[in-house]
Amino acid sequence: MRKLGFGIIGVGAIGRLHAEHLAKHIPNASLVAIADSYVAAAKEVAKKLDVENVYADYNEMLDNKDVEAIAIAAPTFLKRDMVRAAARKGKHIFVEKPMALNLDDCDDIIGEAKKAGIKFQVGYQRRFDHAFVKAEKAATAGYLGKIMIINSCTRDPPSNPQGWSIDPKLSGGIWLDTSSHDFDAIRFLSKAEITEVYAEAANIVFDHFKPLGGWDTVLVTLKLSNGALAHVDSCQWTVYGYDVRAEIFGTKGAAFVGMGENSAARIMKSDSVVEDLPLTFQERFAQAYRDELVDFADCVLNNRSPKVSGEDGRKGVEIGLACAESVRRHAPVKI
Repeated sequence: MRKLGFGIIGVGAIGRLHAEHLAKHIPNASLVAIADSYVAAAKEVAKKLDVENVYADYNEMLDNKDVEAIAIAAPTFLKRDMVRAAARKGKHIFVEKPMALNLDDCDDIIGEAKKAGIKFQVGYQRRFDHAFVKAEKAATAGYLGKIMIINSCTRDPPSNPQGWSIDPKLSGGIWLDTSSHDFDAIRFLSKAEITEVYAEAANIVFDHFKPLGGWDTVLVTLKLSNGALAHVDSCQWTVYGYDVRAEIFGTKGAAFVGMGENSAARIMKSDSVVEDLPLTFQERFAQAYRDELVDFADCVLNNRSPKVSGEDGRKGVEIGLACAESVRRHAPVKI
């Protein structure tokens, strides 16, 4: 089988996961290079995965002819320049969400990708998760009838967020970095567009977010173009694990996507019930993260369009920015 040669930019938490998948678990791809400005981290991952080429400057990696595609897992505020540079070198691009911090940058990125004639995909992995796909197929086939309500939540386990990630001007904050997954899932499950949002936000755990304009707990009510209503909640302090769920409620039935389990183990005692729940996004979406890269490589090798486009990535940013505006105005915002 022909393997697509990948380089990866950024080896933080999600970058390391993508690197491991590309090196070991993607049958139609191989990891040939790693770039990170923190070169010690890049060398550590490269040694573990037996990758020969390591770069402190991603521009040097782009000159490597064996690198046919790039996976970008860098901080959001750096992505636009990275995408532009990679596209101009003719590299196919997979970029983690959010693709950018504002719509102008999204349009710039999409334009550069089209001008270069390369494949471009945004990392909304829930579209590849088996449970989400089954729910989507049930809705699309009409088994649920007319959709009335969709609920989606993303609740991250406790952590110690610091640095660029807590500044919405650099990361996009909870709206772009977290809730955009829910917005994309709603669009995927409903095959409808989100036309209006009304959002509320609070700082319940992380007071140091507020001076920067960030939030740790949010709620959104959304209107869809098919007449349905939707609800999203996200937070960054979930003591029982990594909680991602969705529900489609229709006139003929409903579909549910649960939190997931690491095993079928369930220990029941007189004073407690213990289940083996996923504690991290890596555990919950391991299959989906793997399959989105398999599918992207196949897009390149067989010259077809990715399942998650730049326009899909732009929608996630647009909806997230509308939520932030709704909080500022204390009013609904049309999209």
